[in-house]
Amino acid sequence: MKSHYSIGIILCFLSAFWHSNNIASEQVVISKHNSHVNLLSQIDWLIADKRTQLSDIQNLQDWQPSYKPNQVNQDKSLWGKFNIVFDAPNEEQYFLTIGNPHLDYVDVFLLDEKGRILGSYLMGGNRDFAKRAFSHRLFLTPISAEQQAVTVFLRINDDGPLVFSVDLDKQSSLLEREQLLVAIIGFISGGLALLACYFLITYIFMRSPVRFWFALSSATFLLLFLNTKGVLGQLTGITAYISNLSCALFGLLLLTSAKVIFAILEEVPTVWRYALYSFGFITLGMAFSTDSGQQIIFAVLMAALSGSLITILGFFYHKPDKKIANLICLLGLTCIALSGFGQVTLFLSGIPLTQKISLLLAVLIILGIMLIALAIEAHERVLTYRRNIQQQLAITDLQHFYDLFKNSAEGLYTSSVDGQLKSVNPAMCTLFGYTDEAEMLREIKNASQFYANPQDRAIMLGEIHKGDKVIGKEIKGVRKDGSEFWFAISGQIKREHDKQYLYGSISDVTERKQSNISLEYLATHDSLTGVYNRREFERRLQSGLVNAQNQNSDLTLLYMDLDQFKVVNDTCGHKAGDLLIKQLSQKLDAVVMDKGILARLGGDEFGVLLEGDNAQMAYLLANKLLNAVQEFRFVWENRIFTLGISIGQVPWQPNINSPEQLLSMADAACYLAKERGRNQVHTYSSEDKHMQRYESEMSWVTHINHALQHDSFELYYQHYQALSQRSEGHHYEILLRMRDQEGNIVAPGAFLPSAERFNLTAKIDRWVIENYFSWLDNNPQHNAELTRVSINLSGHSLADKELKLFVLNAFEKHKIPYKKVCFEITESMAILKMDETLEFINTFHKLGCLFALDDFGSGFSSYNYLKNLPVDQVKIDGSFVKDILVDPVDMAMVNSIKDVAKAMGMETVAEFVESTEIMVELGKMGVDFAQGYGVAKPHALTDFIQLR
Repeated sequence: MKSHYSIGIILCFLSAFWHSNNIASEQVVISKHNSHVNLLSQIDWLIADKRTQLSDIQNLQDWQPSYKPNQVNQDKSLWGKFNIVFDAPNEEQYFLTIGNPHLDYVDVFLLDEKGRILGSYLMGGNRDFAKRAFSHRLFLTPISAEQQAVTVFLRINDDGPLVFSVDLDKQSSLLEREQLLVAIIGFISGGLALLACYFLITYIFMRSPVRFWFALSSATFLLLFLNTKGVLGQLTGITAYISNLSCALFGLLLLTSAKVIFAILEEVPTVWRYALYSFGFITLGMAFSTDSGQQIIFAVLMAALSGSLITILGFFYHKPDKKIANLICLLGLTCIALSGFGQVTLFLSGIPLTQKISLLLAVLIILGIMLIALAIEAHERVLTYRRNIQQQLAITDLQHFYDLFKNSAEGLYTSSVDGQLKSVNPAMCTLFGYTDEAEMLREIKNASQFYANPQDRAIMLGEIHKGDKVIGKEIKGVRKDGSEFWFAISGQIKREHDKQYLYGSISDVTERKQSNISLEYLATHDSLTGVYNRREFERRLQSGLVNAQNQNSDLTLLYMDLDQFKVVNDTCGHKAGDLLIKQLSQKLDAVVMDKGILARLGGDEFGVLLEGDNAQMAYLLANKLLNAVQEFRFVWENRIFTLGISIGQVPWQPNINSPEQLLSMADAACYLAKERGRNQVHTYSSEDKHMQRYESEMSWVTHINHALQHDSFELYYQHYQALSQRSEGHHYEILLRMRDQEGNIVAPGAFLPSAERFNLTAKIDRWVIENYFSWLDNNPQHNAELTRVSINLSGHSLADKELKLFVLNAFEKHKIPYKKVCFEITESMAILKMDETLEFINTFHKLGCLFALDDFGSGFSSYNYLKNLPVDQVKIDGSFVKDILVDPVDMAMVNSIKDVAKAMGMETVAEFVESTEIMVELGKMGVDFAQGYGVAKPHALTDFIQLR
């Protein structure tokens, strides 16, 4: 018995001696009653090189009872060592828990009494999650209680502060503690999720931005909380980027929280908003850093700066009526700040959070968030109260306005600039023959339906754009039943909610117009003869052509020219001539009677318009008129004069589309009647060789009108080349082409002469301007890069006052800068329409447009007229340019034009530059720009290619 006792003492001594060299000085004795032990204070620590292995660590003696978390560099590892002694065998397993899911590398080695490795567990955020002993957010290591003594070595490596807890739990204790932790996490996560969902759903219905940002902020905080607890890593199996994701989520939380705070404070200057946003963006940027220690420092710094700035802004920019909301919000932020400050302080001090402290801080955060939610509700209650007050005031003002609007004697309406009718008053409905406002708004698709001529509205808009408003403009309107009347309209354009609206008032002036019927009569009838004048005749002819086209009815025009009338004027004077015309017109009117319309078209020219069945009797009526003139005798001072008359007859055909065509054809037929002996009727025939020229021109007129109606014109461009200085951006001239029915491109030289003869150039110019400006509007990048575009205008267009209003409206409609547009006018036409040309130039010069004189040098008095035309650019006629290298006279002419233009401060452009040699020579001469095939050929605008 004594021998056995001695042997036991010796074994205990040897065991104690071995442990003194290989195990920590203190042992953790675990009894059956120890269900949970906090081991952190019972561990010896050692900081060693990152490459040091377990075998090396076992022989080191510099172990310390504690360590400083911030002293472990990235190239070092923190080693821990402790002994666990079980005083009695226990069937229930124990678990070692290292409680920081952010750690990059966590190695646990278990050794038995003889230093043999029982198990090794290599874990950490930067290692495969699936290789952990347990799929858990923390690092768990199983330890069997069947061993009498176990030595545990820990190796931990991370680029941030090493703050963690080390606990030993029985399996049952671990489950209880884990259930409590999961309950806490679930409680916090559920609260945050409910807040996020509630505010997101209410945002969808209420469209309150602060609710959206608070929902996003709550969701971000939820993700941040789950990530810091390691839950996201456990769910996804991705743990390598926990620190980076936390930094990114914290930066996003700063941004969304700033949005919430600014919504509550209101009217915070933009500079301070951007300052607070920058803190969030800086934190987001730090998420890409690989050093988690720096991420923590920056996140803490940005949070402190944000909190300080919010406190200062809350002091200066709070609203008195939001006092309760601001106080609640401040209290909530204080709770969150205290919780955050407490966690950061403990973390940086190296003190791991216990369950009780974690629960307390979590409750504090939830309380702060709920207080901010209450502050949002209080904030929106204030906004609702404000809106109610504003609505009450608005309703009162609206009621006053509505009473005025409803009871106004004038017709009042509102429409968009495009013409969509928005509102009308009862007087407006009565004026246009509608029962009530609802019926009028339902049946009127566009405000242009008010006008007998829909183009009157576009002209009125042009006047508004030019003078800001229109007052008392008299226009003929159309009622619901189709009857026409006169109204005076006043209107102006105003902008509301980033849209433009036309506000107009209309009053009936038909009675006043009827009282001026005598003036209207004089406007439509010849003052000498009492028959219709030329203007009214052309209007009736236009109307007759429309009816003939629409109803496929007959129409015939008689064009009459007196013979020998000049003899009476020359021998007896104009007084006698006037009396002759007056007497003869009465004879002619008696023949025509109600069969047609008789008009005096000129000094001794008359026209008769016959429609329907009467048109079929035109030749018979023409002969009656011929006989009436032959039988007429004019007596003046005992002198008797006989007259003759030549009549041209033109029956309408489907290819005749304008009064100008018909009058031209009738004029030609009348001319042939004179050529064939006078006093006869000549009917227009396309077989007549003399008429073929007119037939060709009329064909082009048909094509032109078809192109205008069906957009068969195409816009081309031709580049300008700067010769005297480097030019930035696009600089070109807009050209026009027509595409015929076979799809072929037709050059302007084929159809423009006919357009000029029949006064269609103004319509073509409108088409060019509208379609080019619309193309620029749809191509903003090209518009921005455009330096200058040249657009040709005909002389007839310059004389069209309505075109000027149309162009002004086009500039405003498409927002085209005036300074980018240069209008080109032909020298010969500018001379013929000098007054109209000057008026047009002066109008658009003031707005910033440029003007160029085209084909300069082709006229006889070019230099003389150049002094009187305020143009900015002279285009040298191509006939002088193309041969300057071989013809010294052309060279001298170009030099002369260039010198005169420079002396007057004008730019020069050379046309027909067909080679590089000509371009070089022009550059030497000092010409500013070149245009021609030597620079670039014309191309379709839709296939624009920049000049290189």
